[in-house]
Amino acid sequence: MNPSSSITSELDEFRDQWRKEVESQKVPQPHEPTPPIQEPLVQQTESLKLEPSDDEIEEEPMVTAMDFYIAAADLEKQGQLQKAIIHYRRAFKLNPEIDYEYKHHQATVVHSEPKVGNSSTEHIHPEDPQFRHAVPIGTEYKALSTRKDPLEDLIKLFQSQDLHYQPAIEYKPVLIAKLPNEVIQHILRHLVLRSVSSVARFALVCKNFFLFTRSPSLWKFACEHAFRTPEMSLEDSQWQQHKHVQVYEGNWMRMFIERPRIRYDGVYISTCQYVRPGISDSSWGQPFHMVTYYRYLRFFPNGDILKHVSTDKPAQVVRLLTPQFVRKQIFNGHFELDKEKIYIEMQDRTLPREEFRMSLTIKSTHRGRHNKLAWIEYNSNAIDQEGAFPYDLKLMKPYFFSPVKSYTLCLRLKKLEDMMFLFIINLYPFKHSKKRGDKTKETKEEQEEQEAETKAGEK
Repeated sequence: MNPSSSITSELDEFRDQWRKEVESQKVPQPHEPTPPIQEPLVQQTESLKLEPSDDEIEEEPMVTAMDFYIAAADLEKQGQLQKAIIHYRRAFKLNPEIDYEYKHHQATVVHSEPKVGNSSTEHIHPEDPQFRHAVPIGTEYKALSTRKDPLEDLIKLFQSQDLHYQPAIEYKPVLIAKLPNEVIQHILRHLVLRSVSSVARFALVCKNFFLFTRSPSLWKFACEHAFRTPEMSLEDSQWQQHKHVQVYEGNWMRMFIERPRIRYDGVYISTCQYVRPGISDSSWGQPFHMVTYYRYLRFFPNGDILKHVSTDKPAQVVRLLTPQFVRKQIFNGHFELDKEKIYIEMQDRTLPREEFRMSLTIKSTHRGRHNKLAWIEYNSNAIDQEGAFPYDLKLMKPYFFSPVKSYTLCLRLKKLEDMMFLFIINLYPFKHSKKRGDKTKETKEEQEEQEAETKAGEK
């Protein structure tokens, strides 16, 4: 036997045996467990990363500048500002005018689709339960005019019924039934100027209270005071509102709801942000800081305004916004209202030789009526110089209204006590005068006793 042929046969046998072993390993055995998948470990390591790298952003299925800009806007609403800025940079590198295209995209595509739910969010600060900072998200909203009251049939039904107060417990009397209706109407007149929402809650108590809140005299009183300018007397306001209510077909409540007005039961807040570059010890990356500051604007019924610019959160500032408030970045002035436009002239105490002028217009949002102030013009000029310096309105954010309960507490208990005291005087004038005379006699006798004691002490 040739030795070379024996070697080749051995090699062939080895190859056949090796092929059988490889083919047997390819077939999965049913009793052997499958190897663990490493995807959870990869996801855990990715979740531990502080910020995304450029390679990860390139791997995302975003190609156009609009894709990056929409993703950045969504991240900004979620509060992920660091990721949002990275996407904004990519979007502007691809298209420097992407912000204008995004506005056109929102106006043509997004707003034409039917919206589900409310497009506004409210951020409630737990520090102050009497304040609610509302931050609407979305576009302006023009409410439709409601010429017919949707509750007109219900009002006629209640008026046709014989309404009496019924006690919750049979053997207990209803004390509110002893109070005359004129007193309740008088209290509601003061309440509607301070808190309209309180009047709505008052109407939910019973049918009688609901009819009280639908009284035309109540809303006539509200319109005469709510739309009264500081330089206008009450008689002039009554004549002007009586003339203007004809536009709303004589419906005072509809006029109070639909006509633009300034609200005094809260503060208008503009939330502004800008990016400030930081300093890094290494050259690998440049840090940045997102700075948030607020512009506060409060109106007073006497025509005065108070503006304050601060980085402090609204829950810490709203209680301090009084005419006696003194701090840096405080502007005091007065305002004038012309239909839906507001003209403001103000001055900073630290800059006595410079005046500031603002022009705003009252808008509505999906969250409510007349709760937004949009910019028209903003400039400043020196007193001894001619010409005004205009500010760029692109950097100015609109003001949104936030109610403050401490502002609505102008109707204090003292006013209620004085009102009830005057009502009791009108009902029982003789008894009151008699008691008042007795009190004056007692005070005179006390004074005479004190004078006698002082004289005895001197002797």
